This record gives sequence, C-alpha cells and structure tokens, in this order.
Amino acid sequence: MAATPARAAEATALAASIGTRAVNQPPPSGYWLELAKPGLTLISDTRPPMRLRVDFLAGAQGYRTARRGQQRELVARACGLSGHNARLPIIDATAGLGRDAFVLASLGASVELFERDPVVHALLADGLARAREKLPEIIQRMTLSLGDARQTGTKRRAGSLLAVYLDPMYPGRRRAAAGKELAMLQALLPAPDDEQGLLDWALSLAPQRVVVKRQRRARPLAGRAPDHQLTGRSTRFDIYRPSKGADG
Repeated sequence: MAATPARAAEATALAASIGTRAVNQPPPSGYWLELAKPGLTLISDTRPPMRLRVDFLAGAQGYRTARRGQQRELVARACGLSGHNARLPIIDATAGLGRDAFVLASLGASVELFERDPVVHALLADGLARAREKLPEIIQRMTLSLGDARQTGTKRRAGSLLAVYLDPMYPGRRRAAAGKELAMLQALLPAPDDEQGLLDWALSLAPQRVVVKRQRRARPLAGRAPDHQLTGRSTRFDIYRPSKGADG
C-alpha cells in the first residue's frame, strides 16, 4: 500500500516483484507493507498495530551505537574476524533483518547476505538503500541476494571463506523486549525444515568456521554439538570447524 498517491506506481511494482498485489487501504486482517517516506514498513492488524522497518540509521550515531558492547564483540569473535583476515568474505545465509551482518560489515568484513523470503528481502533491501548515502563505507561491504543460499551454486576452495553465518528462525528465540518484532518475523519465516541439510551445506563450503546463532538454552542446530561456543546474556554462538563437522 502506498502512503501517498504519488507512490502508487512504485507500490504496484513492488507488490508484483514479491508476488502479491497493491491495495488502496489496509486489509481487514493479516499483514501489509506500507511504502512511505520513513521507509518500507511491515504492519500488522493488531491493536495497536505492530510495525517493522529496517533502519540502520536509528539513533544519534546509527545502528552502530545500538550494537556496541558484548554482543558486538561476541559476533565478531565467533566469526573469527580480525584485522588481518577481514578481506575474506563471510556468507550470511539467513540474513533476516541484516543486523549482525551490518555489525560485521562495520568492522570491515565483506558480507554476502541471502534472504529467501521476498517480503523480508524487500524490507532489508529498502533499509540498505536508505543507509547507503550516509554509511557508504559499511553498506558497500554488504551484498544482498534474494533466494535460498543453498541453491545459488556457491562453491569455494578451503580457506577462501572466513565464515558461514546461520541464524535460522525457531520458536521462543530471544528476549521478551524483542517479542513484537520477532512475532512478525516468525509469521513470515518458518523454522528450517532440514536443519541437518543446512548445516551440512554450510560445512561443505569449507569455510574456516560455521557460526550458528542460538538462544542461550536452545538445543544445537540439527542436534549436532559444536566444537566451541561463545555465550552472551541471552544468546550464544555455536562454532563448527569443517574438518571436525564432516564427521558429525
């Protein structure tokens, strides 16, 4: 839905690109996308409505401020990111809202993002486009593609990829403060139907490591114990080494 008549044609084109239709007023139930000046926003039919928009510029110093501290340090450590290896790319195969990818890019990493849900992809693409003018040095290190990363035919030689990062959706996954946002994402993003296949695919790319973000007390992905863990207040990062992971 376009917030103003001037954006009606743009809304129609966007709707067609994600396999839905443009409307002139909110539907009686469900979710809809609103194309407005602040950015593309996903809105729910709840009272009050829930709103979800990707905004890397929020706050006095942008999204960088919100992610400083322990969480920022943990995701960088989990991916093995340091000054001497920042040239090696990271694949974020479950990009979602792109937040951890943004943190990694802000630290110098080159991140290839894949998002298979067209609505979430549209939200993320819009957020990246709005941030590109003010944060070009970060955004230029983030490359976004629509689709399942496993179906892209990506093949790399051992050592040419720093990490494959996985943050798949699962029930009850984070702290309550993020509940509304996560509820909207969970309505769009089902949990992976082949956890073992996802993990095996990531390991098959022969990166230096595969990193899986989980809720602190959640079971490991596919039930496979990691080689190493980094634990924060509400989340943890399970780290797999391909040479060990191949043996299960």
